[in-house]
Amino acid sequence: MVKTDLSREMKVLIISIIVSLVAIFIGILSGDIGVLGNIIILSVFSIGLPQLIFNYMNYRDLKEIEFRYPVFLRDLVESTRAGLPLHKAIISISKTDYGPLSKEVKKMAHQLSWNVNIVKVLEQSRDRLKNSESLNRIIRVLIETYKSGGSVDQTLESLANTLSTIQETQKERKSILSQYVVAMYAITFVFIGIVVGINRLLVPIFSSANLGANPISGSVPNPCEACAYGGGASCAPCYIYFNVCNLMGIDTSGISCYYVALFYSMTAIQSITGGLVAGQIGEASLRSGIKHSVILFLASSGIFFIFVRMGLLGG
Repeated sequence: MVKTDLSREMKVLIISIIVSLVAIFIGILSGDIGVLGNIIILSVFSIGLPQLIFNYMNYRDLKEIEFRYPVFLRDLVESTRAGLPLHKAIISISKTDYGPLSKEVKKMAHQLSWNVNIVKVLEQSRDRLKNSESLNRIIRVLIETYKSGGSVDQTLESLANTLSTIQETQKERKSILSQYVVAMYAITFVFIGIVVGINRLLVPIFSSANLGANPISGSVPNPCEACAYGGGASCAPCYIYFNVCNLMGIDTSGISCYYVALFYSMTAIQSITGGLVAGQIGEASLRSGIKHSVILFLASSGIFFIFVRMGLLGG
C-alpha cells in the first residue's frame, strides 16, 4: 500500500472542495437559484481564501529565510576558516537558531550526516528555495565554487555581503515606494467618501416621485424590483445585492438597497485590487498584496456597516 503525504495546503483544499460540492448539491436540490448562486459565491471564497492565506504565509516565511541567509553564510565562513570542511561546517552550525531557515539547515545537516554528497544536498536545497531568485543564484554560485575547488570561505563571505547589499537595496526601494502604498489606501477611503456623497445626493432624488425619468410612475425604477419575487440567472447579481442588504439591515424592497449594495460591491473590488497593486508597488509581488487586500476589504466593510447604522448610507 502506497502512503501519500499531503501538505497542509492540499488537505485544506480537498476538504474545502468536498464541503463546497456538498453545499452546491444541496443548493441544487433546494430549487432556488438565489440560494444556489449565494452558495457558489461562498464556495469560491471558502476554496480560494485559505489558499491565498497559505500562499502569503509561505511568501512571508521565504522573505524571513532570505533575511536570515547572510547570517547563516557568515557562520559558515567562521566555521570553514576554523578548519572545518563545508559539509561538517553545516552540521556544526545546524543547532543555531535561524528562525524559519533553521528547518532548511537542519534538513541539510541530516542529509550530510548520512553521507549524502554535499553537491546533491545543496542542489536539493536550491530546489526547495526555488521561489527565491536571489537564494537560487547564491546557492548556484556556491555549488560551482565547491565543484571547481575554489576558496569556499572567501566565496561564502562574498555571497553574504552580496545578499546583504541586495536586501538593503530592497529596503530602500520599499521605503521610497511606501508613499505610493499609502496612496492606494487613500484612494480606497476617498472612494468610500465619494460613495457616501453619491448615496446622500442621488438616492433621495431617485426615490422622489417628482423625477420625470419614468413617464409611467414618475420615478426611477429599481433594477432589481423584478427579481424580488424570483427570476432566472439574470437576477444573480440582484440576489447578491439582497443578501448584502440583509446583512446591513437595509430594506431589500427599496431602491436604496440596490445602490448601497452596488456601491459596496464596487468598494470591495476596489479594496481587493488596490491591495494587490499596493503589494506589487511596495514589494514587487502580488502575493505580498494579499495582506493589503484583506486589510482594505475588512476596513471598507466595517466603514460601510458603521455608516449604515449612522444613517449615512441606505437612508
